[in-house]
Amino acid sequence: MSGKPLFYYGWVIVAVGFVTLGAAFGVWYSFAVFILAIINEFQWSRAATSSIFSTFILAQAFMNPLTGHLQDRYGPRVIIPVGTLVVALALVLTSCAHSLWHFTLAYGVLAGIGVSMMGFASHSAFIPKWFERKRGLALGITMSGIGFGMLLMIPLVERWISTFGWRTAYLYLAVLVLVALGPLNMLLARRSPQDMNLLPDGDVAPGEEDKDAPRKPVMRITVVDTQWAAQSWTLTKALRTRRFWYLFLAFFCLAFANQGALLHAVAAMVDQGLTRETAAYYFGVLGIAGSAGKIAFGYLSDIFGRERTNALGGALAVVGIFCLMYTGSAPGLLPLLFAIFFGLGYGAAAPLLPSVCADIFLGNSFGLIFATIAIGGGMGGAVGAYMAGLLRDLSNTYTIPLIVFIGLLLVSCVLVWLAAPGKVRRIARPRQTDGARPL
Repeated sequence: MSGKPLFYYGWVIVAVGFVTLGAAFGVWYSFAVFILAIINEFQWSRAATSSIFSTFILAQAFMNPLTGHLQDRYGPRVIIPVGTLVVALALVLTSCAHSLWHFTLAYGVLAGIGVSMMGFASHSAFIPKWFERKRGLALGITMSGIGFGMLLMIPLVERWISTFGWRTAYLYLAVLVLVALGPLNMLLARRSPQDMNLLPDGDVAPGEEDKDAPRKPVMRITVVDTQWAAQSWTLTKALRTRRFWYLFLAFFCLAFANQGALLHAVAAMVDQGLTRETAAYYFGVLGIAGSAGKIAFGYLSDIFGRERTNALGGALAVVGIFCLMYTGSAPGLLPLLFAIFFGLGYGAAAPLLPSVCADIFLGNSFGLIFATIAIGGGMGGAVGAYMAGLLRDLSNTYTIPLIVFIGLLLVSCVLVWLAAPGKVRRIARPRQTDGARPL
């Protein structure tokens, strides 16, 4: 073989991940519209109903290390189809639930386990292996499927609930997940470029370049801390570092704010006078803004660095939460601004956090290391979702939890700066005269 191939299979992996994450997070975030229908039927408090979602987040978070280990060992062709079976079964059981503990076991525990196997941590374990120079962009495009899933599925689920009832809506979701995602991943997903005798980014081995092709300066990985990068990182080694715990706490704070805001956004808008259908529409807009944020911030992080790009995303999310807090004063404008700004800022987290972790801890055990760090996100998301519901019950307003979310978003940005991925690896554009092969 001579020269770089015209098409790199890594982009097929990205496309499959885009579709899979769209459906997986359609299941995840659809609870934001199911929650009102469930409260109306059972007359539970918001805190009690939110505890179902908190259990879901915790279950997927504590499943993530096993998911990461299984992805490292067996790859997505096995793990993701098994996850679709688990999620479909969980949704069928949820449609039959008649008590809080039924919901907690079926949706909270079982669906959480299944979504872990087909969701964020699962894809974060193998997508970074396919790309180096374009890691942020590739992760951004893949994770943007989450936003498109929100855009398409949340209003659709709300229509199913209004037309057929929430039980039938869960059955429709089960069929969608099982039929669409299992066969797709069995056919097309792969664990790493080495499984197909390829190199990351579609590069060619030294000596196989097309000698007649013009040489252009390209972005490449520059190792700043050679001693750190040369280590064979295991989970045990990573646990002994400050960087691991900075990232663990950053995930906790970020997920506390993001998951709490996402779960209660529709309810907060309804509290301030919007109809449930209108609030669901703005939630869909938030999803598409999140997709744009995932792609844009993933790409920008490859150029300007992870720390600065993450700080910009956090600032936009803070502006969005301010808009949500005052939605009632301008119900025609502020919900839209919330959806756009928070969507963009929230979207930044999906490509940036795996990229930050990969820049620091990439290696054969990366899937397990990242999934363990992501437990912090699961814990934060669970606490944030429950705390927001509890404070709403106590104060009859979402103002206090929204203020807490703003503070924690700012703290998470500081923690990523302290982790300093740019001091381990960063992207650089070599000079025209630099003849070194891109890493």
